[in-house]
Amino acid sequence: MANLGLKSFILGPLSNNCYIVFDANSNEGFLIDVTAPTEKIDEFIKEKGLKIKFIFLTHSHFDHISGLSSYSVPYYIHEKEVEFLKDPSLNGSLYFSAPLIIEMSPEICRDNDILYLGKQPIEVIHTPGHSPGSISLKVNKWLFSGDALFYDSIGRTDFTYGSEITLINSIKEKLLVLPSDTIVYPGHGPFSTIGREVEFNPFLQ
Repeated sequence: MANLGLKSFILGPLSNNCYIVFDANSNEGFLIDVTAPTEKIDEFIKEKGLKIKFIFLTHSHFDHISGLSSYSVPYYIHEKEVEFLKDPSLNGSLYFSAPLIIEMSPEICRDNDILYLGKQPIEVIHTPGHSPGSISLKVNKWLFSGDALFYDSIGRTDFTYGSEITLINSIKEKLLVLPSDTIVYPGHGPFSTIGREVEFNPFLQ
């Protein structure tokens, strides 16, 4: 098993959580969501001498993808999010910032896909509701939940393509079934555990 390290960053006008997961032995790693500006991420990569192999996007809202153009590695996104990348009205940038269009073609990931950092599996969990192709990622006892599951909360669903029922079902059926000591690293806000959210999250009672 890889000797895994984790570094989180709070970046951008919406205080996004961005993450680097890395193997401290090989110095290979990957990013989860990339928010501009990316200087703090880049400083850490340089300081640790990391080799970033790929990027996962939990979904394609502008605040999670605005730093993508800073990197020239493959990036993965669910197939139902691809059209959002080039549509500022879908990715939200039209309403919050300058219109953002991602021209780089993605790699596609789907529910139950398993990718690897070295020998370390990364499990893709499709958790729609906040957006159609939202994913969460499980790495050992770490769960990167994007904007699906938060500390005492859940993601917004007041978009034309959002669904609170779908999101709650996604969380209950796919995330809350994980071991209670699984650490939840969300797209915004403080970290939590599955056990804590099962017991206290008011949206999931």
